[in-house]
Amino acid sequence: MHTRRPAFLFDLDGTLLDSRGDLADAANAARAALGLPPLSDEAVERHTGWGMAALLAGVVPEATPEMLVRAREVFIPYYQKHLLKRSPPYPRVEEMFEALAGHPLGLVTNKPAMFTVPIVEALGWNRHFGVVVSGDTTPQRKPAPEPLLHGLAALGVAPAEAIFVGDTPIDAETARNAGVRFIAVPWGRVAVGGVDAVAGVQTVAHLPDLARFRV
Repeated sequence: MHTRRPAFLFDLDGTLLDSRGDLADAANAARAALGLPPLSDEAVERHTGWGMAALLAGVVPEATPEMLVRAREVFIPYYQKHLLKRSPPYPRVEEMFEALAGHPLGLVTNKPAMFTVPIVEALGWNRHFGVVVSGDTTPQRKPAPEPLLHGLAALGVAPAEAIFVGDTPIDAETARNAGVRFIAVPWGRVAVGGVDAVAGVQTVAHLPDLARFRV
């Protein structure tokens, strides 16, 4: 049976939160500790989406295991102290949450819980989400379907009754693997062709228009 109130599950970085600045600052702090010059925000962003280990491996190329351990030792405390210094929510996110009141909502991210939970709490978004799935909540991370399916199970929603909103090919693949409809935010890294992107969704505040869909 199809729901009249589809669930919306969201990626975090690059979808709801423009976290490029703080991730780049933390990555560059790690690079500085290894004697490497800083990278631009855009250069660091290219390595985001797969989780912290992949990010560090990407921004410290040809690193030895010892270098990656040192990078992690620097990155974690730096980022924990600067989670929201240069990471504003995208415009009208709060308006979108209010418009979706009554729909099951969840967050599914590859960001570790030690970062995700403080961010969600600091922004007051925990009042909106019925479930928060971090990168270490399940044994597998996106694009494996387990994180998204875990979130759906917690909400009591079937895959056919949900929409996943994200910004990267990783998110698109996750939705496909879980059998969930996918919507790409237009400012993300997913090409509009080939996904269930909807014309006219220019900011997240337009997403409630999708509530009329019978997914």
